[in-house]
This record gives sequence, C-alpha cells and structure tokens, in this order.
Amino acid sequence: MTVIYMLIMCLFTSTGQVLVKKGINMGPKHGYKEIFIISGGLLIVAAPILYLKVLREIGLSNAYGLNGLSYLIIYIMGMVFLKEKGSIYQTVGLIFITTGVLIWSI
Repeated sequence: MTVIYMLIMCLFTSTGQVLVKKGINMGPKHGYKEIFIISGGLLIVAAPILYLKVLREIGLSNAYGLNGLSYLIIYIMGMVFLKEKGSIYQTVGLIFITTGVLIWSI
C-alpha cells in the first residue's frame, strides 16, 4: 500500500506542476486561467501529506529514491498535455534515471 501512496504522491506533484505551467502559459491576456493554477497548487500542497504517510512506513532513502519517478511522469505529461518536444538526450537521461530508481527500490 505504501508504494501506491508514493505513486499517488508523484502523480499529485507532477500533475500539479503541469496544471500550474498550463495556467501560466495562457498568460495575462487570458486571465492566467486561475483554475489551472489553483488546482495545480492544491495538488502540489497535498503531495507532502501523502509523503509523510509513506515516511512512516518505509525508510527515507527508499522514499526519496522513488521520487525519481516524477521525472518520468513529468516528461510524459509535458509531451502529452503541454506539447513539449523531448530530445534524445532527455530520453536517454530519463532511461538512466528510471533504471536507477528501479534498481534502488529493489
């Protein structure tokens, strides 16, 4: 169950950051779309609450290592929702980070 909380925490953090970025990208001429910024901020604030629950169950080094999954989630969400382009260097780096997280978590 702890791993599920950790994955949800990573999703909250990543989704929150994408929502804030989407709201900011709309700029002042569109009123910055406060709904994106506010909902993104709420998700970012909720993530540490889950992190505290995770820390109660597993060690800090394991919990902190799993945070690396946020890189993967942000990379994918940025490409899908923000239409960002990923470079080959980012992709290779992401593979290294994800592999490291998986090895660290074993």
